[in-house]
Amino acid sequence: MKQFLLVLVVTSVCLFSGSEAVAQHSQPDEVLKILGISIEGGSLSDPAAIIVNSGLRVGESITIPGDQINAAIHRLWALRIFEEIEIAVDKKISNGVYLVIKVKELPRFERIEFNALGGADHIHVTDMTGSGVKEVALDLAGTIVGVVDRAKALDGSRIKVGDVIIGLASNGLHTNGYSLARRVPFDSLPGYQIVRVDIDEGSEVRVDHITFEGNEAFSDGALRGAMDNTSEKHWWKFWSSAKFDRKKYDDDKKLVVDFYRNNGYRDAEILSDSIWYSADKVNMNIQIAVREGALYRIRNVTWEGNSVYSQEILNDRLNVHAGEIYNAEKIEKNLRGNDAQSDVAALYLDNGYLRFNLDPQETRVAGDSIDLLIRIYEMNQFKIGHVAIKGNTKTQEKVIRRELDTRPGDFFSRAAIMHSLRQLQQLNYFNPEKLKPDYQLVDDKTVDLSYLVEEKSSDNINASVGYSGAFGVTGALGFTINNFSIAEPLSGGAGQILSFQWEFGEASRFRTFSISFTEPWLFDTPTLLGASLFDTRQIYGYDLEQMGGSLHLGRRFRWPDYYFRGDWILSGQHNNVRNGLGVYQEGITTQISLTQIITRNSVDNPVFPTSGSNIALTTQISGGPFLPGNVNFVKWGFQADWYAPLFNSTRVALYFSSLYGMITPLGSGTGNISPIDMYTMGGTGLGYINTTPLRGYEDQSIGPMVGGTVVGGKAQTKQTLEARLAISKDPIPIYILGFAEGGNVYESVAKADIFKLNRSAGLGARIQINPIGLIGFDYGYGFDDVLPLDGKPDGWHFHFVFGRGF
Repeated sequence: MKQFLLVLVVTSVCLFSGSEAVAQHSQPDEVLKILGISIEGGSLSDPAAIIVNSGLRVGESITIPGDQINAAIHRLWALRIFEEIEIAVDKKISNGVYLVIKVKELPRFERIEFNALGGADHIHVTDMTGSGVKEVALDLAGTIVGVVDRAKALDGSRIKVGDVIIGLASNGLHTNGYSLARRVPFDSLPGYQIVRVDIDEGSEVRVDHITFEGNEAFSDGALRGAMDNTSEKHWWKFWSSAKFDRKKYDDDKKLVVDFYRNNGYRDAEILSDSIWYSADKVNMNIQIAVREGALYRIRNVTWEGNSVYSQEILNDRLNVHAGEIYNAEKIEKNLRGNDAQSDVAALYLDNGYLRFNLDPQETRVAGDSIDLLIRIYEMNQFKIGHVAIKGNTKTQEKVIRRELDTRPGDFFSRAAIMHSLRQLQQLNYFNPEKLKPDYQLVDDKTVDLSYLVEEKSSDNINASVGYSGAFGVTGALGFTINNFSIAEPLSGGAGQILSFQWEFGEASRFRTFSISFTEPWLFDTPTLLGASLFDTRQIYGYDLEQMGGSLHLGRRFRWPDYYFRGDWILSGQHNNVRNGLGVYQEGITTQISLTQIITRNSVDNPVFPTSGSNIALTTQISGGPFLPGNVNFVKWGFQADWYAPLFNSTRVALYFSSLYGMITPLGSGTGNISPIDMYTMGGTGLGYINTTPLRGYEDQSIGPMVGGTVVGGKAQTKQTLEARLAISKDPIPIYILGFAEGGNVYESVAKADIFKLNRSAGLGARIQINPIGLIGFDYGYGFDDVLPLDGKPDGWHFHFVFGRGF
């Protein structure tokens, strides 16, 4: 029997031991046939698997003694699940032999028990149940060391695996010299063992100071600003953390080099960096030594291989000129992909050159100049063969296909694919994070496209609730089916919209019913046709009743670009003012109006936009010399919403909105403008006709007053600024926000003062739950004194609604 000691050294700390044993009972150099193989001692392993892994086979010839036995032992030992292996002759007959493989198994790993003195919730270990304890200990040690090393003070951390303590020091890992895989005698399953890990992570480290050495062109502050995740701690930096993370720090060092390269210093490099800790190992100081090198400028830009587009067109796309400071990022983005999609690659990829490629070469000349040579490989143009839709279970294929700008026979276009994805997102029928295009080359001229979609519920039940001093409990009940089919109402999927709404106020002081139907693609063209009916009664000082309907016609434009559309609404209503409070004309009137809305909407997502804008110009004419009826006015409205991502993230966005409105009578007198068409402001706007929301104030509390009652004005403005953070985008969108806004309603356009605003600020949250819709709340503070006028700020107000936003 031979004893083998296996020593494995892992990161200079791990010592394992084991043994192999071989018994040989045959005469030297005797060739025998294996008649049978049996296993002894393998309670955790499959005997057949042991035989297979040994390499020995029944019926094969074997030389005893010989290399075949040793080779079989080494194969089994390589499995690392045995601590003793013996292959012996069990019985010999004539020219044959029966072998027995005797093994003593290592214990198997069952689970890890953490006793984290400093907390180990963020440590995740790969599931290795059933593996050998030694392998688990090695994997575990490496994982824990990596986590602790990234975020903790190296000199203050201790890890204990089994009976062994591992210390972390700035020069690496060290132990007390014992085996990392010492077994821990806990009660467990037969043949299995638990590994206990004691972790003292030490103190969490925060960066106190970051300094630079060798920098002359840029200050320490400018270089610190180039780092995304490593920053000094300051009490006023409430939006960022100075917690140290080694991996992010390594990435930030690369950003410092990129900052230099994007500002002309092409040869800049980091020579070294030093890290040291305060005495309590809580604060960290970092010093980075840099070599800046020379400041480079562009001398010449030349192109080779271009036959489709001239050098002038390519230079215009590249936008890099002789004499300007070298900027590596600008060159790369304007070659291969910038945010405006105005790069050189877009020029080719939007015109069928799918296999187009670029090879920029930079040559240093005259010590501080760069000649830029760009070789272009245009290859051939590709046309679209088939366009497939995959994953739609409810939405009809034609509803999806009509939104696509990629059609069979068209040249391949990256811009058309991106626009098609945006159009599908705007439908709000599909999970935006799962929308994905794919393509497959058919031959050297044809490419097949496919769009993968994942259906989500877009229908909602509106259940809005609010409270105000004017109307008491207010709210709304109703439903909107956004993917309706009038031909197949039970299955839907035709992209039509059916909506019913009932809004109410205290008792019968306010109520309105409305029902509408919209076909967004009339005769499979981008033409919208809709119709609606409504009936309204409002009693708040004045007493107003209205009933009527409208026809809605809309059309998408392709000029000036894809994002424009126009809508025209012809509406007629019967007004009955029973009590005008001496301000509004009492009696029955007939109102016929025509509204035009020109919109440009380029937002990227209807639920949580992070880029783009939505701009709308509205003009409404009622009566006058153009239309019948005895209510005569003209009304203008303008609203612009902008969205921008923050910190290059799709989960953090800045939102700004600017709104203006004015109404003027057509003809003499003002009494023929009904109260429903005048502006009021405040609160959520819920339960009030033509009321603009303004958080931080009571509902309908802002506007010109008569006898202490807000009666509405003929001009308004509102400005809103929000910072939004998406907690979740799928499957349930949730985001929180901070807002500041101001607005006012004026008696007339002549008396309007856009700088005299009622200001507010606060916090809020939104959650989209289908089929309920959007649920939101805001807690806002009104800084100005409005109704009731008591000389004090309006103070804090809580706003809570279902089914709509603010």
